[in-house]
Amino acid sequence: MGIMNLLTSDIFLTAELSLRDYAVTGFFGIASFLLFIFLQLLGTRLFVKIKESGQIGPRVFVLVLIVLGLAGAVFSCFIKNGEASLVLGFTAGLLIWTASCDIPEQMNWISTLNRRAVLIFLPLALLWAAAILFLREIPAAVFGATGYPLGVWGIQLARVRVISRWGPSSLAATILILLTAAIAGGALALGTVHGTIFSGIIGGVVFAIATWSALEIIWERGMAQRPWKNNQSKR
Repeated sequence: MGIMNLLTSDIFLTAELSLRDYAVTGFFGIASFLLFIFLQLLGTRLFVKIKESGQIGPRVFVLVLIVLGLAGAVFSCFIKNGEASLVLGFTAGLLIWTASCDIPEQMNWISTLNRRAVLIFLPLALLWAAAILFLREIPAAVFGATGYPLGVWGIQLARVRVISRWGPSSLAATILILLTAAIAGGALALGTVHGTIFSGIIGGVVFAIATWSALEIIWERGMAQRPWKNNQSKR
């Protein structure tokens, strides 16, 4: 079932939902948000430990994540429940992004956030959007597995380009904070209103990604003011 068919077939189910359904969905949304943040912090500490072992450890880690991500994407295509398939594809996309872009970026193997990366991202994003609209026979898991890397990449590109061009304290950075905050709140609200466990999970993860990006801009703004120098001047 294509992702557009999945959305249109379930859009009228919200009228039949009870307060309990919304509460359960909201719980899974918040739980997914907290779990995502915890896994990010845990993954960062694990990667630091692996990186200390030399170049072999990160390469093996990348290979394991790639295999798990691709296997998860293929496996999720055979799940009959469209929302469950989408969530598992989303999870596979997280592993694929971490292995193919996040870790290589940290290791300085590639650069996914420079100016030339925008020229690669934009055609891929347009192709993905066109596929959603016109290729309805593609499994929802495929869109989840490809949508997660593109979504995270797009948010990171926007943040890096805005900060590098106008600075973290600029009006553009403030607008970007508001936009990412709107995406975060909208994702969590839509996931809850849809009223299923799987929509709550996706809403919670998108909420975590957008919130994390907004907080990084706020942190960059604080660091740009050099608080350590302010502390020294007070002494």
